[in-house]
Amino acid sequence: MIVPALVFLFHFSQHRAEGTTLALMIPPIGILAVMPYYRNGHVDVQAAALICLGFVLGGWIGGHWANSLSTTTLQRVFGVTLLILGARMLWTR
Repeated sequence: MIVPALVFLFHFSQHRAEGTTLALMIPPIGILAVMPYYRNGHVDVQAAALICLGFVLGGWIGGHWANSLSTTTLQRVFGVTLLILGARMLWTR
């Protein structure tokens, strides 16, 4: 929701919107949001560590790949991804 808002409401480029969104998610989501879940025993630390490793590698590779694309191509890739995810959410139980 943040990326489209930055692009359409604040006229950010697709690259700038994605980079800004990634930067703002680091502290609040990674630290504050997990605490209630952890306190209630709903965090598998081992699984989280493995997934985190995948995110780090995927984010690094994806960041390099995304920055090699033109703004138009990046917007189209982002839009198609949102359409696919939205369709899956609507039609999957």
